[in-house]
Amino acid sequence: GTSDMLLDTALTDLDVRAIGTLVEMEANNAAMDIYKWGRYSKDDDISFGYSTIKDLTTDLYSNDQNFVSKDYITKYGDNFQDEIIINAIQGTGDFESVSPRSRRVATEAAIVTMVLHIYALDAMYTGIDYCNKGDQDTYWWDDAVASLVGWAEGTETGGSVNNGFLFYNIAQYLCDVSDTCKDGGDSEINRLLMIALTEGKESLWALNCAAAESRLADVELILETVLVDLLAYFVEQISSNPVDEDSVSHGYIVATALVPLMTSYAVGAASTIETNLGSFGKRSADVLTDGK
Repeated sequence: GTSDMLLDTALTDLDVRAIGTLVEMEANNAAMDIYKWGRYSKDDDISFGYSTIKDLTTDLYSNDQNFVSKDYITKYGDNFQDEIIINAIQGTGDFESVSPRSRRVATEAAIVTMVLHIYALDAMYTGIDYCNKGDQDTYWWDDAVASLVGWAEGTETGGSVNNGFLFYNIAQYLCDVSDTCKDGGDSEINRLLMIALTEGKESLWALNCAAAESRLADVELILETVLVDLLAYFVEQISSNPVDEDSVSHGYIVATALVPLMTSYAVGAASTIETNLGSFGKRSADVLTDGK
């Protein structure tokens, strides 16, 4: 893909931040406008020339090989991500009595962990489909990388701890708060992620489609590992301060994002996570009802 193609998707991170800012300002209608029509992302020949987050949210299940998206449908049904984001923006449903700050946290986290995450996998599977037809075009793979990293991350090795908004920045944030970042400022798991993404693209160029699919499996596992680490971090934060609304909001969204991925191989763990953090609005020590 060209740099312009990458920029179209990468700039979605600015839309995420703009939506979150407006939600916290209680400018819910303006936030909904950006969610539906876009602001910074552009030129995907849809929605009047803008590639919007809502378009991505409602078009997550276009590739039959993306079993992660199928796990979401099995667990939550169609259009779940769209519903939870709209409720978080508008202060409806589970978010009816939630502060604007917590709704901002939930909105941004849901877009990153349950929309752009799954969209990236869908795009990579589409890239492999083209490879299987003998097409070396890596546009869809590049698009996936852009949806995970974004524009604000910058060009420095390791990215930015403070400026990035998308999935890549989660591991950057975790290594920063735990003082485990490697030389150059990047996290070890992001190094593994970038290796898998780079090798996957090289495999597509070589029309080694099986190798590209193997790297995609590595990416899926890495992204799920990041979610597990992030949930563990917020569980620790909630344990220390059960009334910290930011941590409760993050914990709820990350748990909601993670449970469908674990159900097929760790039913007990998924059930524990859902019991403890799968219902939004808890504001006391009963957030961790069984102490796990």
